[in-house]
Amino acid sequence: MKMSNNRFIATIALFVIDLVMIFCAFYIASYIVYSNFSSGSILGFVMIELSVIMSVYLFGGYALRRQLSYWHIPGQMAIATLLALVAVATFGYISKLVETDLNYWRTQLLNGMLFVYAWLFISRFIVRFSLQKLTAEPKWLILGNSEQAEIIKQEMLAIYGEGSFQFEESLSNLSDEQILDGKIDGLIVMPEVLISGVENRLLDLRFKGVRVFNVSEFYERYLSKVPLQFLDRTWFATSAEYGLLNQETPLRLKRLVDLFLSALLLIITTPIIVIAAIAIYLQDRGDVFYSQIRTGVGDKPFNILKFRTMIQNAEQEGKPQWASENDSRITPIGKFLRLTRIDELPQLLNVFRGEMSFIGPRPERPEFVAELEKQIPLFQYRHAVKPGITGWAQVMYRYGASEKDAEKKLEYDLYYIRNYSLMLDVFIILRTFRVVLFGLGR
Repeated sequence: MKMSNNRFIATIALFVIDLVMIFCAFYIASYIVYSNFSSGSILGFVMIELSVIMSVYLFGGYALRRQLSYWHIPGQMAIATLLALVAVATFGYISKLVETDLNYWRTQLLNGMLFVYAWLFISRFIVRFSLQKLTAEPKWLILGNSEQAEIIKQEMLAIYGEGSFQFEESLSNLSDEQILDGKIDGLIVMPEVLISGVENRLLDLRFKGVRVFNVSEFYERYLSKVPLQFLDRTWFATSAEYGLLNQETPLRLKRLVDLFLSALLLIITTPIIVIAAIAIYLQDRGDVFYSQIRTGVGDKPFNILKFRTMIQNAEQEGKPQWASENDSRITPIGKFLRLTRIDELPQLLNVFRGEMSFIGPRPERPEFVAELEKQIPLFQYRHAVKPGITGWAQVMYRYGASEKDAEKKLEYDLYYIRNYSLMLDVFIILRTFRVVLFGLGR
């Protein structure tokens, strides 16, 4: 079986088995206490399932590609279980479920979570050990010997690590048996390999079950971005439909979600907003908020609203400056606000007003946009959609503060525009929670 299929099947199977084992854990806990099964409230049990699954996801329990040390797993799952326990207990008391299920919430919840924890870390040990055995051989065969092939090599090293690929200059160097022996996921074919006659053999291999990809297909399907350095305007002009541009119903649904989420989060985070505002003011008696012109959909400017995280008059003589990861202009309070993304909360007003979306490309300043459009091909097309508070580029790429970083993030932004779906938005929201929780990305 191919390696990526192994991972996908293992992830789905682990998710389903987790749901079953959480039920079993609380069944065992109930039997120990009462010698029979008492489920408590149905709503409470649903909250337990959801809280555990969400917590495990946030702490990487389903990220089977991550190469964590085995000794990190018990601590990782312990924190996830503790977070789920706190979430369920808090929900139980707030919703008054404990009025009818007091003993269940106090006794069975704790006992059940202990069994859940035991399952989580034991199962992760088994799965990681099994996948390590399954992925010992190279998974991708890259055909070609060009500068582009070297770029893919570096991408594969960064994401999948050593042993994830092997190179061959020509398909003629390999027999069908070598390709069909089950040790590779498929072929990545560089343009220089596509000479007369090779297409027939590639078709034969495809009909024998071998996956064959050109560079752009591989990047979009497995690296979740568009390879700008390999493509020209013709490809973008004639390739498949752009999901976020050609479908009216998803756009309307996206706007409804934006309105709901922005209103809900504004209500929920009001105490945080008030505390942050007081802290910023007490730090240096300066402005709490700052408004700045950014480029929106269709290149239309709008005023973005954020908490001030830098010193007053941070830009000397009013000249725009790139913000860096360890910028000396950032205040101590501002550093915390940026790390936790609290500085972004006022942008919920921009979302509510329709100037931004909850998810989309990061809004840039017009001064930077003008320069980036000169340096980076297709940069202007990220403005075909509304900018977002969070987005695919923000959760997939590290902090970016240069033209090179802007180009890398554009690859993810264009992927999002081309492959938009409601499920992708849900995944981005979940990834954003992880970014905020661990202070990753930006």
